[in-house]
Amino acid sequence: MKTRDRILAKSLEMFNEQGERLVSTNHIAAALGMSPGNLYYHFANKEAIIFELFQRYSTQMHQTMLKIMPTDRPFAQSDKIELFEKALESIWQYRFMHRDLTHLVEDSEKLCQAYREFAHAMIGSIRLIYKLQIDSGLIEATDDEVDSLLVNLWIITVSWVNFLCTTGLFGYSDPLTEAMLRQGIYQIVCLEAPYLRGEARATLVELKARYGKPLLTGQ
Repeated sequence: MKTRDRILAKSLEMFNEQGERLVSTNHIAAALGMSPGNLYYHFANKEAIIFELFQRYSTQMHQTMLKIMPTDRPFAQSDKIELFEKALESIWQYRFMHRDLTHLVEDSEKLCQAYREFAHAMIGSIRLIYKLQIDSGLIEATDDEVDSLLVNLWIITVSWVNFLCTTGLFGYSDPLTEAMLRQGIYQIVCLEAPYLRGEARATLVELKARYGKPLLTGQ
């Protein structure tokens, strides 16, 4: 593995495990057994590392969206499940981006602009996926209802990690587990439930069971 890729891989690992704010470039260099100067040869600062990781995350998510949209047949419920699974895989891999998102974009104007472009593009892709589901008879919704679904789905997707780690509403705190992350999909399934039709409606119970209902605590 090239030195640049080693730096990115170790940074991602440490950001995910410890939180980005607790990890410095000196920590990353020490973990890799290299001098800070060697690290700075490849990345001028931690912000540059974070931006590169975000670009990789963004590319991965865009590729997922493109691959999930069939061009020679109607959109199927199995496509929706595959989308859930691939998106979860990417969010888990880059979970620090979701946990620390607010201060990351506040600290970097460059990242803030790139993230906004990413968000707009992703919401556009999700809108197209809703259209494909409507055309396939899996969802019945007006344009206004789709708009509301888009906003609420995005809020759940980007905020779920932070929600779990801060509220303790489901008895969860750090360290985050992949199982906890999967339960965010349960919330999206419930959000979409009133609009599901056909195969999507018929398999709703099975889909809920797949992602597991979080159990409220402290109520």
